Amino acid sequence: MTTKEDRNELTLEDYKTLFEGLYPQLCELAYKYLNDLECSKDLVEEVFVNVWEDGIVFENENHTTSYFYKAVKNTCLNYLKNKTQTFK
Repeated sequence: MTTKEDRNELTLEDYKTLFEGLYPQLCELAYKYLNDLECSKDLVEEVFVNVWEDGIVFENENHTTSYFYKAVKNTCLNYLKNKTQTFK
C-alpha cells in the first residue's frame, strides 16, 4: 500500500471497475460475520469510500484484493465489538 504521491492514482473508472469486481464477494464475506445483508452492504461500501477518500493505491491486484478482504473483516469485527459493548 502506498499513497497517491508514490504511485499513479486510480481513475474513477478504474475504481468503479474494482468496486464492481470485489463488491459481491466482500458482501458475502461481511454477511458471514453479520448475518444482516443490508448492514453488510453498508459496511463494504464504507470500506470502499474510506479507501477512495484516503487516496490509497496499491502495488498490484493481489495487494488490492487482500487489502479489501482484511479491511472488510476488520470493519465487521469492529462493528460487532461496538454493538456488543452497546448492550453491556
